[in-house]
Amino acid sequence: MSELQFRDAVSLTGATLSNNVAEVAAVVLCLLAWRDAHIIIHTDSTFVLGLLGGGLLALERDGWGDAPRHFSRGPPTPLLKTLLYLLRDRTGRLRFEKAKAHGDDIMNNLADALANEGRVKGRQLDIGSLTVPDGWVDTAPVLCHQPLDYLTKLVVRARVGAPAKTLKFEAFSDRWMVTLGLMFGVVLDPGNYIGKVWRLAIPEGLKEVLWKEMNGAQVLGHRYYGRGHVKSDMGRSCLCGAEMSLGHILLGCSAYELLPLMTSLLTILGALHPFSGFKTLSPDSWGTSPWFPLLALGALEEAAYPIVKGRKGILKNLKKTRQQREWIIGNYYWALWKWRMKEIHDAGFKFIPANCVTSLLTTLSTPVPAHMLQRPVTDGDGNEPPGECAGPMAAPLAGDLGRLPPPVSHILRQGAKGQLSAKGKQILRAIQAPVMNEHSRRLSRREAILRALTDDAYA
Repeated sequence: MSELQFRDAVSLTGATLSNNVAEVAAVVLCLLAWRDAHIIIHTDSTFVLGLLGGGLLALERDGWGDAPRHFSRGPPTPLLKTLLYLLRDRTGRLRFEKAKAHGDDIMNNLADALANEGRVKGRQLDIGSLTVPDGWVDTAPVLCHQPLDYLTKLVVRARVGAPAKTLKFEAFSDRWMVTLGLMFGVVLDPGNYIGKVWRLAIPEGLKEVLWKEMNGAQVLGHRYYGRGHVKSDMGRSCLCGAEMSLGHILLGCSAYELLPLMTSLLTILGALHPFSGFKTLSPDSWGTSPWFPLLALGALEEAAYPIVKGRKGILKNLKKTRQQREWIIGNYYWALWKWRMKEIHDAGFKFIPANCVTSLLTTLSTPVPAHMLQRPVTDGDGNEPPGECAGPMAAPLAGDLGRLPPPVSHILRQGAKGQLSAKGKQILRAIQAPVMNEHSRRLSRREAILRALTDDAYA
């Protein structure tokens, strides 16, 4: 109703009807009829005024799932979203005033009469078919006010494994484990060490290079375009004719004799530890993938160092200088990478290892940056936890329950105590199934590799 004598009466369908649904629908019809006019809406519905005073925004915040008590069978969500959209889309002024119900207000009584008329013979309005244009109302689901079993299903279904556990790293994981197994006689679980590349005390640029190399995203092997858009094949193949790779760059070849630079590196490392004879102190003996041991220096020294007199003291000294050695070796590899990349991209630069000794010695003598110095976490006896220097085949499922979402961590703790209900046991099986299947697959593959290593050792 209005002073312009515009009358309309409808019959509502598409939702469970009540007087509150009808009151909201009346406001929606009013806003649709006068989209841009300055209007005052008189209503006798306390519920409608509550929606306008913050109830609609609360429903939007909670994902439209927390039904007000005024709706016995759930809220008519399309109708409420349409109301919020029309309120936000208005250009004209809008004011609501409270009218006294069942009183002497002529217009209010006439509106009640129209409501009865529409229920009997009015045109139909399907509330369920109302739609809202994109971007006006937030329709994304939320996690608050949801039951525990629903949250647990969401966590299990949307769980994303650590990058190091994905198939992208599988080829590297096998190669890394086999290489270190043959070199040091120790089998380590790559999943415990791949992610630690970001915690190593090495240059940040080298961390990115190693990460790309591990997941197969390294750019070597492609043609490069230098200054003047001149095509260069130096990124595809070395001057010696070999295919370009990170390992080839770090090892050197007939075209790039790295002996003067390697001698400088061994001299700096020898100043840290006068005793020698262990491979972690001799990068020149690290084989065709010379950066592999960098990921697990601590584990290799702990698990593979021979049982000799004074072993404990030697390992303690090695632990004290581990970050310094990572920094020295990392700077050596990073310098080689930068020089070779500069030669590829800069036609006026020629990498001659013998001419770079002074520059390398200066670089290797720099102290470890303060932000990279990490104090290792220890137990009460001063020993590092097993995850830091894990022996052969460290447990791949080890983790901190406190880092899991609360519903999942609660169920796992209760399951460990044997205090789960039948429903809780069902949820626990749903959590464990995908994890155990992946664990079994990886364990079988690594057992096969371990058997192959053992056969080679006795061959």
